Amino acid sequence: MSWLRSFASGLRALFRKEQVDRELDEELSGFLEMASEEKVKGGMDHQGALREVRLERGSLGVTKEVVGTSGWESFVLSLWQDLRFAGRTLRKNPGFATVVILTMALGVGANTGIFTVVNAVVLKPLPYPDSDRLLTLWERSRSDGLDSTVAPSNFYDWRAQNRSFAKMAAIDPYPDFILNGTGEAQRLSGADVTGDFFSLLGTRMGLGRDFLAEEDRPGQNHVVILSYGTWQRYFSGRPDILRQAVTLNGAAYSVVGVLPRDFSFVSKAADYQARNQFDLFRPMALPVPPPEWMRGTHPLCVLARMRPGVTLQQAQADLAGIAANLERLYPNQDKEKGIAAVPLGQHVVADVRGALLTLLAAVGLLLLITSANIANLVLTRATARGQEIALRAALGASLARISRQLMTESLVLTAAGGLLGLLLVYASVPALVRHLPPDLPRKAEIAVDGRVLIFTGVVALAAGFLFGLTPIFHARGSLRLGGRGVAGGRSRLRSSLVVGQVAMALVLLAGAGLMAKSLWRLLEVPPGFRTEHVLTARLSLPPQYTNGFKFGTGMHRAISAFQRRLLDRVRAIPGVQSAAFAAYLPLSGVDNSWSFEIEGRPPKPPGESDEVNYRPVGPGYFETMSIPVSRGRGFTAADNEDGPLVIAINESMARTFWGAADPIGQRVSFSEDKWRTIVGIVGDVHHQGLDLKAAPEMYLPYAQAPNVEARPTIVLRTSVDPLNIAIPLQKVVAEIDRTVPIDRVATMQDLVTNSAEQPRFRTAVILTFSLLALFVASIGLYGVMSQVVSQRTQEFGIRMALGATRGGVLLSVIGQAAKLIGIGIALGLTGAALLSQTIARLLYGVAPLDGVTFAGVTALLVIVGLAAVYVPARRAAKCDPMWSLRYE
Repeated sequence: MSWLRSFASGLRALFRKEQVDRELDEELSGFLEMASEEKVKGGMDHQGALREVRLERGSLGVTKEVVGTSGWESFVLSLWQDLRFAGRTLRKNPGFATVVILTMALGVGANTGIFTVVNAVVLKPLPYPDSDRLLTLWERSRSDGLDSTVAPSNFYDWRAQNRSFAKMAAIDPYPDFILNGTGEAQRLSGADVTGDFFSLLGTRMGLGRDFLAEEDRPGQNHVVILSYGTWQRYFSGRPDILRQAVTLNGAAYSVVGVLPRDFSFVSKAADYQARNQFDLFRPMALPVPPPEWMRGTHPLCVLARMRPGVTLQQAQADLAGIAANLERLYPNQDKEKGIAAVPLGQHVVADVRGALLTLLAAVGLLLLITSANIANLVLTRATARGQEIALRAALGASLARISRQLMTESLVLTAAGGLLGLLLVYASVPALVRHLPPDLPRKAEIAVDGRVLIFTGVVALAAGFLFGLTPIFHARGSLRLGGRGVAGGRSRLRSSLVVGQVAMALVLLAGAGLMAKSLWRLLEVPPGFRTEHVLTARLSLPPQYTNGFKFGTGMHRAISAFQRRLLDRVRAIPGVQSAAFAAYLPLSGVDNSWSFEIEGRPPKPPGESDEVNYRPVGPGYFETMSIPVSRGRGFTAADNEDGPLVIAINESMARTFWGAADPIGQRVSFSEDKWRTIVGIVGDVHHQGLDLKAAPEMYLPYAQAPNVEARPTIVLRTSVDPLNIAIPLQKVVAEIDRTVPIDRVATMQDLVTNSAEQPRFRTAVILTFSLLALFVASIGLYGVMSQVVSQRTQEFGIRMALGATRGGVLLSVIGQAAKLIGIGIALGLTGAALLSQTIARLLYGVAPLDGVTFAGVTALLVIVGLAAVYVPARRAAKCDPMWSLRYE
């Protein structure tokens, strides 16, 4: 604690500062009088000159040691003097200080804002205890390396046979629940989980308890745990909810627990059919052991927690042994299947990590550009302070003392700019979160925390240190060379800073140009249907429509009857041209696939069967969505549960499995001993994403689907604004059956637009930063050329006196600027080429080294740069030769 006592004594020494000041005043009075004479020569009255020099006395470097003071005390006194003098100096130059602080706030704020997102999404540990031991497990095909969800029987065997995991749990994200008894029927997003799901995550209930082991058994699972939001939204946060029964899907359930407010099931929305949060959870209640048919269906996502001391490599080796054993025991289902173990944190951010780090690198370049611009401003100011620095050196200040004072001024500016940048981030983070892509994982966790504060401090100090070196470099040169030869070095330093700004601005512009062109190409991709004037809405059918259903027997007639009644009423709504039903809407994030066989071809070995995307749709769907039928026909009302089994396929499936042959009339089967005749070929639709190639797909009449689809989406083509039909649609549904909830009401254009949300966001961010960088670089170029014109005023006067034209002077200045711009562009193109290879996987339909983009951004930079230097060049050309020759 000795250092603390010394520091405290240093603070006490501040109270003796008046005495120190008086002693210094007596000792330096003679020097100050001499210094004031220099001011008088410049036209200032004697008393005013003396007062100004006395104000500068605090950092002259001739401090007097106080008897009995320690090193800490001297340090505190010197620091206090430096800070006071820095404050006085900056108050005398408010314009300079304001520009530097705002520029600093721009660079630091942009970096901190993006880092806040990167920190929450990529860097922070998952919000679970010992989250580094959490894994997500997948079935992996050895033939193509693709991962897929897990069969219940496989999960049961994995859990029983492993030696590496303390717990292993599973979640089935598909169940939905219709809540009755709280007013209008509401659809709740649910999930079935194994009983140890929350204990594996280390989550404690905010209210009530976790599931019991006996509740995770068939027939015993009529209990649920609510999310905090569901508890508040639908049950008004009543604490007696644990003693109440709730009606879900027409059955009574007991609420045994409520999750804490801050609970978040961290996941990728793509893993859970476009949902990454759930309203409630129910025990999965798997039969023990699961029946054999459960080895052929794959609905589960599996999580595992490694035992302490077990490494990922050991766990993967353990799983490889289990996979080999299952392949031997069940060759029909598990042939060529391995088990992939991926750290949960790594899996969650796999799709966004590269894009976010690219954005962070982009704002890092922006910070370097702003720092270079500030360095130019500081260097210009240091030139104006040359006499002051020389005077201080003449009065005894050492180079180290002067350097420390100059660095103190830089750090004061840094602190102010960093604090302002942080305040801007605090104010802008809520708006930033609202504009982030909706499927960005961990979006709710984005906030300014301790790690963000440390990052802001480090970035601000680093930037302040970088631009603070500039006046020190100038001071060293001035003092060592007596002012001779420094101008050339100063000019070279300014030019180097401008070249760096131009180069970095070009790198950012090239990246933004490539991403903008990629986004434009992506949005220009025909989705395979007409998006305008189409309204979509999802319905959730209650259990009375599916009671008595058995897998594989076909769709319940009650669902078909409901759809027919609803379509008849909806088509009568004014402004509705056509309407139809579909199970999986394009670009909705919801999908399904089935394996199939083609009649007359030998069946493939187990594990190698063909699989394509599967689309149940109703009559009129192709017409409503304007999906072209290239051969054969679409579906009609005759393609019902009593009609012949038929399907339609898309052009990709026709090419892939039939080549040049005509598939119309051919038959396929879904391993159900029922052959379905192909009656039509329709155009390809980009179902999974505009940036993904259309995959082979088959369409089935809704009434002939081999399994019940109780969450149909209705699509309507209208002659008016589609959203004007939303309320009439809801009224019609309520009139037919008030127990059917309707949600996800949106236009098809909105769905297509939202599907490109991530590329649109990163393009907007990097484009904004690149334009800011261009603006800052142009200001830097303008400042340098203004200084050049000022330094060459006499030269221009001599030239013009000897016959040089104004145009020649103008071209001379512009030529000097063009040289700097050209060098910056050459360096920038090299950096842009490297950046383009880094972001290549983020681009769609654009080559990383796209010549048109590179030429366009280069031309833009040249135009802006030359426009920035035109004003000082014009000023040089308009100089009066006689005035220029007298200029000093």
